[in-house]
Formats: sequence, C-alpha cells, structure tokens
Amino acid sequence: MTFFELYRPLRAVSISTAALLSVWLGGAAQAAEEMAFMNQPEDASLLGDYLAGTYANYLDDSGARSKFYTRAFEADPTNVNIGRRAVTSALTAGDFKKATELAEEVYAVDETESMALSVLAVNAFEQGKHKDARKFLDPNTADITMGIVMAFTKGWNEYEVGKVKAARTAFEQQAARPYFGELAKLQLANLEALENNRPAADEAFEGLKETTQSTVETALSTARYYANTGRKAKALERLETYIEKSGMESGPLQAYADALRDGNEIEAPLGAKEQLSRALTDPSYEFFLRNRAADAAEVYLQLALHLDPENEKAQLWLASLLENTDRSDEAMKIYKSFTEDSPYVISARLSEANIYFDREEDEKALKVLEDVNDRHETFVTREALGRARLIREKYEDALPIYTAIIESMSEEDIAKNTQPLYFRGISYERTEEWEKAEADFLRILDIEPENADALNYLGYTWVDRGENLERAFEMIRKAVDLEPESGAIIDSLGWAHYKLGQYEAAKVQLEKAVELSPSSSTIVDHLGDVYWKLGRYREAGYQWERALIYDPTEEERETIEAKLKSGLSGADKAP
Repeated sequence: MTFFELYRPLRAVSISTAALLSVWLGGAAQAAEEMAFMNQPEDASLLGDYLAGTYANYLDDSGARSKFYTRAFEADPTNVNIGRRAVTSALTAGDFKKATELAEEVYAVDETESMALSVLAVNAFEQGKHKDARKFLDPNTADITMGIVMAFTKGWNEYEVGKVKAARTAFEQQAARPYFGELAKLQLANLEALENNRPAADEAFEGLKETTQSTVETALSTARYYANTGRKAKALERLETYIEKSGMESGPLQAYADALRDGNEIEAPLGAKEQLSRALTDPSYEFFLRNRAADAAEVYLQLALHLDPENEKAQLWLASLLENTDRSDEAMKIYKSFTEDSPYVISARLSEANIYFDREEDEKALKVLEDVNDRHETFVTREALGRARLIREKYEDALPIYTAIIESMSEEDIAKNTQPLYFRGISYERTEEWEKAEADFLRILDIEPENADALNYLGYTWVDRGENLERAFEMIRKAVDLEPESGAIIDSLGWAHYKLGQYEAAKVQLEKAVELSPSSSTIVDHLGDVYWKLGRYREAGYQWERALIYDPTEEERETIEAKLKSGLSGADKAP
C-alpha cells in the first residue's frame, strides 16, 4: 500500500455485487462462443491479435489493448463479444471517436448489444440528436452495468425533448431496481428542480436527506436547489451538517459553504448533460472501482467526460484510476491540470506527491506537499506533510508539524482522532525525547485503551529500555489479542521474551512474526539474534543476510553488518 492509498481504501468484491460484475465481461457462455475461433488454424492472425490484446489488458496497457482488440474485431467483424472488448478498450484508451465507430459496427451486427447502444446513445445525446438517442435506448437489456447508463441517459434524453412524464418514468423504474436506486431518486429531484416544481422538488430532496449513495453529489444538488430558490440559509445549514459529519475541510462542499457564508452565489442549476455526466461519475468510483472492476469504472468516467469535459470530479477519479493501474504519466498530466482555484486542488496535489514518492523523487514530492500546505492549509495538508516526513524518517522535521496539528485541535477533536498524538510520540521517541513520547502514548491509551498500535509501541519500547516490564508484557499481549495477524506486534512479544532471556519462547513468536511479515528487515534481524542466542549460528547469519535485502535503516544496516562479521558481540561495537 502506497502512502496516500491510506486516504482511499478499497473494499473486496462482496457477494451482493458478484452478479452485477459477472455481467461486465459477458459470462462463461459468451466467452466460450468468443473463443470458438481458436480451433481454426486459418485464424492464427486473429488468435495472435486476441491474445496480444488479452496480454495488454493484463499489463494495463490501454493503447496496445485497444489496438489489438480492434484488429481482432476487424478480422472477425461478426464476433459481437470481441467487438464489445474493442469498444471498451477504445474508451479506456481515451479514444471516444474510435469507440463510437466500433460501436456502430457492433450495432450493425447486433442491435441489442448494450455497450454499443450505450456509447451511441450517449454520443447522440451529447450532440443534441435526441431522436437518434431514443432509438438506441429503446431495447431492453439484461446487462445491469450498461443498463444503468441507458436508464439515466433515457431519462435525461426524454427531458430534453420535453417528455417530462416519460423522463420521470425512466428514473422511477431505475429507482425501483437493486442498484443505484437512491442515485435515480436524485435524478428525479434534479428534474423537479429544473421544472420549477417546488413542492415535488422539496419532497424529493427531503427524502434524500439520509441517503447513503452519492452523498456528496446529493449534498451539492440540494444546496444548489435551495440556494437558487432563495433559501441560502437552508442550503448552508445542509452543507455544514454534512461537512461536520464527514470531516471534510476542503473540496466542493466547503467551496459552496464558503461562498454562501461570504454572501456570494453558487452554481446555477446544472443542465441535462451536466446532470447525466455526474450521474455516471459516482458509480464509477463509489461502486465499480471499489469492487475491483476498473474497466467498468473507466468506461463510466469516459462517458461522463464526453458529456461534460469540465466535470472535475470525473477528471480526478479518472486520474486516480489511471494511477492505480500503473498509468502514472497519464494520471500526473490530469493532476497537474487542476488550477489553484479548483475545489479539488488539494486532492490533486496530494495525489501528485504520491506519484513522486512512488518514483522515489522525494524532494519533488515534499515540494508539492509544502506548496499545497502553504497555499491551502488544512488539517489534511498538514497531516500529509507530517506523515511524509515521518515515513521518510525525517523525525526532526515531522515533530513541529505534529505539534502544530495537536495544538490546533480541541480535546474533542483529539478524542475523535488520536493519530497525530501517535505520530508525534514516534517522532519524540526517535529524536530521543522519551519522556514526551511516553506521555503521548499514555494519553492515547487514556482515550483509547484498546489502541493496538499505541499498546504495542509503548510496550515494545519499555521492554527495549528494560522499564515497566510486567506492564509492558500485559500491553503487548493485549495488542496481540487485538491484532493477532500483525507481524509487527507479534515481533514485539517475541522481542520482549528475548530481552528477558526467554529465548525458546522468543523463537516461537519471532518465527510466527516472520511468517506474517517476511519482508520486514527488523523482524528478520530479531529472528537472527534469537537463533544466535540458541547456538544456531549458521541460521542466524542467514537471517541477518536476509535482513539486509529488505531495506533496513542506515543504523540497522551498520548493526547487521557488524553482526555478520563478529556475531552478537559485533553489534555492541557497531557505531
């Protein structure tokens, strides 16, 4: 996990979403039909292009994938499933024109293929060709993934041709389905707002007050509606409630709130294209990417940006997706395009810094973090800068940052978030201000008695210092009970036994810790030490040599190298 991925955790695919995601690639029967040509020797070129496209897909090379799947489809233009892959690949390569051309070819073979229908419908809608769009939106589809695109496009397309009742019906039908029902209800609320149907809009927005889908977009839409109907105080109240609940200090919600507090106007109601663009943006990240369906997420984002190239949330999420699929050059270009007055600038700059860190260009990354903190200082920018310095072992630089963060927090804030105390405690300990470090760890445990990280760090350090050994053991054992799969915490228990001369017990725990964290230089080094104490000198040397592979700190490296020369006695003589 990279540094800033801590801010955007992903969930595993759940059983409740498996059916939806299985539809995305068409299922086993379609795959068998698609691959049938492979038994025909004369189609070797087709097979080669198909396999090359598949391999490019494995490598996340969107350009090559598009090229080879397109060639495979050209070789077998009646194979609808390969055609769908070619359309998808063109979209994920950012070539909407090519995707549209391919979609037309697929449509000519199969007028019910949902990917082709979706691309052609969105393109026609964007060009104002609403009659053509309706033709592509008429067929029913069992493809739930693209069916969502078609349902939302149909609703806003009907609205644009003045068929408001038909638009309502399209959104209501989607609202009754298992996926994105509340997002469909948001479309209904926005439709009533555009129609100036105040009683219906009021009721619709009130009904979304406790929504769990597209919460930010719902809050923004609600604020726009109330502000543009002369109820700015109510708009601000809604924004402040959500900001307090979510803890967001920056972003579009905060930008809206700041504008309203200053007596300024916020955005006018969005038009149908912009509404559809935002309706397609939220599922991309909130559902598909979180559930590891990157292609589906990227298709949604590319459709959203075709409709509204100025949709900054879609731009940011597309860049995040590109970054997470090893296309950091493309991602960096998007991140750098965000201007300083964009409500998304902080997220963009933090992500830009993350790419620099991944490339081991630490100075550039730190410069980006310092600049964004100087220009747009918030808790998030200060904490990101502090964490970057901490992870890069610049503890003296991290210390004043975390002290400033803690001093800016109320007791209530600290009770909700003890991480700044934890990181300051680490910084104090590493800069040899142990009494201050100890006070921070104890303060955390007063607030959160079951904070496994604080229990482990304080207990381990006490053992290492030979202090409060009985209490330290209790803390470490409690941390192990709380986090039984943590190699670092089990290492602490093993090291505690080691410091007390209980080498057999230490060996059991340290072997378990190495099994859980096999690439931790510190843990492997500890296992080497206990083997030496047990007279297993060759195995000790082997573990110390392994420890050098796993990027130890400079101080750890010097100690390990001394042990390789002279055994544990050499460690005492290391600088």
